[in-house]
Amino acid sequence: MNTTTFKRRTLSPIQPHPVELMRRKAMDTQDPEHVMRKEIQKLCGTYQFTATFSEDTDTLATFRHVPGLIAVQCLLKDKDGKPVGKGHGSAILTRINRGIERTAFICLNASFLSAANSACKVMDSLRLDTSHEQAAPKGLGEAYRAKQEESSNLATDKQKSYLRELVSLNVENEAERERWEAGLDSMSKEDASEAISQFADR
Repeated sequence: MNTTTFKRRTLSPIQPHPVELMRRKAMDTQDPEHVMRKEIQKLCGTYQFTATFSEDTDTLATFRHVPGLIAVQCLLKDKDGKPVGKGHGSAILTRINRGIERTAFICLNASFLSAANSACKVMDSLRLDTSHEQAAPKGLGEAYRAKQEESSNLATDKQKSYLRELVSLNVENEAERERWEAGLDSMSKEDASEAISQFADR
């Protein structure tokens, strides 16, 4: 009676593990097609704002007991004239800080930075309310327009089941087998097919 014995094999250590290949691909932001690059491209464009500065009389009235206090408020509006951010800046003119122009600049800049900070939060909220199917800002070109989400490219249950059998038969090292099994659920169809071919060629 003839008995066929199957010898377990391990992949060459020279070849990167499929899980490692997927990790590298996920972190390769130099790829123009990377999902992170596409997300950034959708947000890029020209945004027009108007900054209006005025004395912050409410702050001056509240802190009227503070000598040398100056206060400015900044209102940021979008191109349609809608407010998107409001900020406040203040400084105190003292005998230590006697530079009138410098103190005024500090106060003005502080109000602008405060308004820009609040505008960022407002704009984030507005972006979240915008449909992902909306076109990117005008002038970015077709390469930067939002595309429809691609269908899932994960390995099929049949591929994963077959790979588990191949790994069980060919990989002797327990830690290596665990690495394979841990990466199956996130493996793409293409990577799964390549891994199956690697086992089949041995």
